[in-house]
Amino acid sequence: MNHGKKPLIEAVLAWRNVWKNKRRTVLTLLTIMVGSAMVILFMSLQEGAYDVIIENAVSANSGHIQIHEKGFWEFRSIDYALIPDKRVINALKADPSIAGYTERVHAAGLVANEEASEIVFIQGVDPEMEKRVSSLHKAIRKGGRFLKPGDATQIVIGQTLAENLGVKVGDTLSIISQGFDGSIAGLRDLSIVGIFKCGNPEYDRYLILMPLGRAVETFAMGKYITSIAVRIHEGSLMPEVRERLKNAIHDDRLEIMGWDDLMPEIMQYVVFDRASAYIFYFVLYITVAFGVLNTIQMSVFERTREFGIMLAIGTRPGRILSMVVIESLFICIIGIILGALAGSALSYYFIVSPIDYTEYQKELEVWGFITLTKVPAKLAFSYIIETSLVVFITSMLFTIIPARRAARLKPVEAIRKL
Repeated sequence: MNHGKKPLIEAVLAWRNVWKNKRRTVLTLLTIMVGSAMVILFMSLQEGAYDVIIENAVSANSGHIQIHEKGFWEFRSIDYALIPDKRVINALKADPSIAGYTERVHAAGLVANEEASEIVFIQGVDPEMEKRVSSLHKAIRKGGRFLKPGDATQIVIGQTLAENLGVKVGDTLSIISQGFDGSIAGLRDLSIVGIFKCGNPEYDRYLILMPLGRAVETFAMGKYITSIAVRIHEGSLMPEVRERLKNAIHDDRLEIMGWDDLMPEIMQYVVFDRASAYIFYFVLYITVAFGVLNTIQMSVFERTREFGIMLAIGTRPGRILSMVVIESLFICIIGIILGALAGSALSYYFIVSPIDYTEYQKELEVWGFITLTKVPAKLAFSYIIETSLVVFITSMLFTIIPARRAARLKPVEAIRKL
């Protein structure tokens, strides 16, 4: 019976000792709370920004997944084309995670008017299917429109390209390129019906959209296309969907690439930025741990005589150690709970009131970022769990130092200390 009550008695004594110096305990709790809350908040803001950057990049043109002939993405040549057979189409239609897909024809070429010429990347698209995958139709500048069914000689071009050529909506351009059969492919008097600005410097400067049917005819594609772009409902499921498509299609002639392969520079940025952030988080974790260490160390120092008397009357060193650890445990748990609540509340605020980057738009575009406007935070339970566990483990590890010191005190020397 007595053995059963000992842990409870130790817990009660530890709780009382925690509040012997209320000011120091409150300061330690604030240190843990602020440190934990900051990590949770910064994680939420950071992951929210990644989601927006990735989503905008994917929506601008590439899609979450792209299917094409092996070699196409490496050489970006019309020579690498595929026939979208039933196995491919059925796999796309059968997957519930897929929101839409669109067939495309790509070709490099030269666009010109009477005054200037530019090297461009021509993309033949189905106007309606394209809207399910990309958001270029939403990026059309005032006074223009996107392609629509029935268009034949109409094109949409990027704003930077329009500025370089000195053209506007209603003007005409000529295109020359190479056909799939090796012939020279050319089109004259293509009417500009829309000018887009998606925020991606590459697309805004080099991309021209034309109707898929006209592209197939112009480049002598026959039944061939160059790629299929796929959009999925939930971007985080991309790796799973990619693997399912690979297993369902199972064609060694095709490449099924995710956005991380299509746009490795974005993935590299995310990896580098996360690594930089974790250095900052590490500093916060260590700061919190030292705060706990300082509190427990001061508590042990002030109670040296008390511990000496306890050891002198037969208290086992292990019990002294456990008392100190339990005190630290109480402080950590309370601080972590407060930090989780504060961090979640702050993150929720930035979810409902996203950070507005509109005034920094020009600077962001210079760095090659896809257009950012409002960026909401993204709060996940895993951020709270990860932060709480790291704070708890580091703090408790640091607690072992003063706890062992208290347990190893020599009773006579400890009692003499005032």
